Amino acid sequence: MTQFKWDLCASEDKIAELASVVEGASRRRILILCHNNPDPDTMASAFGLQFLLSKKFNVRSTLGYGGVVTRAENQAMVKRLRIKMTQMSRVKPHQYYAIAMVDAQPGTGNNLCPKGGMAPMIVIDHHPLRKASLKANFHDIRPDYGATSTIVAEYIAAAGLTPTRSLANALLYGIKTDTDSLVRGASRADFLAFRYLFPFTNPRVVGLIEKPCLSQEYFEDYHRGLTNAKLYKDVAVAWLGEIHSGAIIPELADLLLRIDGVCWALCFGISDNLLIVSLRSTARLHDAGMVIRRLVGKSGAAGGHRRMAGGQIPVGDLSPEDQAELPQKLVCKFLRTIGREGVHPRPLVNSAPGEEKIPN
Repeated sequence: MTQFKWDLCASEDKIAELASVVEGASRRRILILCHNNPDPDTMASAFGLQFLLSKKFNVRSTLGYGGVVTRAENQAMVKRLRIKMTQMSRVKPHQYYAIAMVDAQPGTGNNLCPKGGMAPMIVIDHHPLRKASLKANFHDIRPDYGATSTIVAEYIAAAGLTPTRSLANALLYGIKTDTDSLVRGASRADFLAFRYLFPFTNPRVVGLIEKPCLSQEYFEDYHRGLTNAKLYKDVAVAWLGEIHSGAIIPELADLLLRIDGVCWALCFGISDNLLIVSLRSTARLHDAGMVIRRLVGKSGAAGGHRRMAGGQIPVGDLSPEDQAELPQKLVCKFLRTIGREGVHPRPLVNSAPGEEKIPN
């Protein structure tokens, strides 16, 4: 099944290193921490690490997360693959042997790693390296990989384990979502991991996860986003205002980047007193992760890669006036950062009612 050439030496070394790190955890659980509002890559990575710890080292673990699982596809993934996750409000980290952080790193602000408490003993991620990660007993940061799920898939292969069908479905879907089906930021390792996992998967189940039922509120948010979207030359910006779920923001950003001639897409809206921001790019001159960190600043948390990034800013303590001014300030700062200041906007779609009507 693995007749293709796949260099697993680095992951084999990491398995040996991990063995020494978890050696004392035989009688206590490890807390595997996803990032806030977990996406498929972080959930699949956590699910895979849990499998590895159990089957290879006989170590039990709990999957913890902050925020909520909102996007319909993500909810379908948890339900159909029976991934057991615990909200961090119900977790007491000090009761665990150690914390393992996947698809996130200390100091990024997108996770609930206890401040002033237990530092993560294990950090596995594919985002740019943060210095705080180097303090972990075990750290494996591979920014040239398209997904953390690829790293974990390598671990499982290097350990000589056979993934269950549910785990293979999860890891393959994690790779698909973070690399946009291997066309965005995918490395050779991602292709090889995908090829390794596919024979173990059930394509029908993956398809059901990718195309779940959607609520009417989803389409209301989508409509508002398209109606409010504006084009600043080769930049698409959509302000959605109050939204039912923050899951719509990254999905709409992905869609707007597909507009002919557009190389930047910025979408943002407010949900549960958080301004949620998503940025997508095909531009060569700027890094989306760097740009969004400048936009959010110290008032919130942000991170990402060259082509995709996300962040959030708490707005619950802002006055109504400041909240009203924030969207325009954010857009102006964004356009100034990428060198589009002064560009006159035009609407993406005509919001005026058309002449044709649906017949009764």
